[in-house]
Amino acid sequence: MHVAPRFGFDLMRINRRDYGLSLEIYCSFTITREVHDMNSWIKLVGICLSIPLLAASKSNGQGPVGDYAGTPHEGPWLLSARLGGEFSDNRDGVKAKKTSNLDLFVEPRADYRLRDGERTVLDLAVLPMLKWHSNPRENSTGSPQNDTELFGTAAMELMHQLTPRVQLNFSDALTYNDDPEISNGGGSVRRSDNHVWNNAQGGVTVGLTETVSSGVEGGYSVKRYSDSIVAKEEDEDILNCKVYVKSKLGSGYNLFGYVGGYDFKNKSEIHNRGSKVIDGGAGIEKIFNPDVTGKITAGYQHAEYADSSLSNIDTPNGSAELTLRAASETRFRIGGSYGLYAPYVRPYSIQTQTAVSGAIDHDVLPNRLTVSLNGQCSRGRYESEGASYPGGNDDMFSVGLNAAYRVDRTWSLNAGYSYENWDSDVRESFDRNLVNFSVKAEM
Repeated sequence: MHVAPRFGFDLMRINRRDYGLSLEIYCSFTITREVHDMNSWIKLVGICLSIPLLAASKSNGQGPVGDYAGTPHEGPWLLSARLGGEFSDNRDGVKAKKTSNLDLFVEPRADYRLRDGERTVLDLAVLPMLKWHSNPRENSTGSPQNDTELFGTAAMELMHQLTPRVQLNFSDALTYNDDPEISNGGGSVRRSDNHVWNNAQGGVTVGLTETVSSGVEGGYSVKRYSDSIVAKEEDEDILNCKVYVKSKLGSGYNLFGYVGGYDFKNKSEIHNRGSKVIDGGAGIEKIFNPDVTGKITAGYQHAEYADSSLSNIDTPNGSAELTLRAASETRFRIGGSYGLYAPYVRPYSIQTQTAVSGAIDHDVLPNRLTVSLNGQCSRGRYESEGASYPGGNDDMFSVGLNAAYRVDRTWSLNAGYSYENWDSDVRESFDRNLVNFSVKAEM
């Protein structure tokens, strides 16, 4: 089943903006810019970093020099703090009259990790975030964005082995933010607006025999915007479910089949929006070795619009991917897909998307410095939804270069640059440059 946006929770993905230039560059911003609330902002930064700084001094005196792998301390609790920001030369994603802005943030984090042998794994995380905007937007209603705003995320991930052959998985993440990078594929397709987003995913896997297993998985995603004008056209709900069977054929081959679907609902006062998709298919996975896997999936999809006056859509769909995980200093991921997805472009109800993506990670210095190059391109086809929405193509291309450097067992730096270009028949075309930077301290 192909569902977009689909946000499977991953504790590591919460730090997807962990890019960084350097601590020195960050400090130069805080020293030279004099803005409202900046003094209290700097005080909070100092408090958040003081405890990890003391921990760094202690761990550096006790730990072996040059051993930077893993977290600084064993145990159920892990405390960290992250500081950084993002610069954009096109905050609103427009073709003309671009507005640049700089966001700085401080994000302390607390993780609690419970392990009951191999039977139960429970991860809990709380991430409050204080964000400062250099160029806040004037909203259409109400007051403008504050220069400083408090956001945050609370999340959990649970894996429990009910019996030797029955495994339960569940995850949930509740976020309040104004981050527009919330769509499948990483593209910033919507302008920044404050919203609450809750995403829950779960499933049960049952081993029927030594070689055959089956399961059911599903999820429910809810997004609510704070601005009443935005909420009337952007609030959305996505429900998805899938049932599958998987069989081990030997020689590293796995055969699987599935049926499922999703229900996409999006508020609108001017257009009956939303869609339902039912799909089914089969695929084969090849495990070449523990670190190299390939997978091909093919199926068929049937979509119905919430607006009964619009014609249904029937189409084949498929995907392919090849992944090299940790077999060497260089790892890669390549993949492609075709099928029906929830829309990137408002106010449409569904898109038929063709997408190709890839990434390369290279360890320049093992356990110290990793450089990553990633890119993707896609074409979303939108069918006509009445005279006001004639349909057309929405093409996207993006490329990014990132670097992560671990200074020692406590401190790490991250930096990233990305470029994205949108060429569209159904909304305003634009391009954008983004620079991300952060420094992180773990305790």
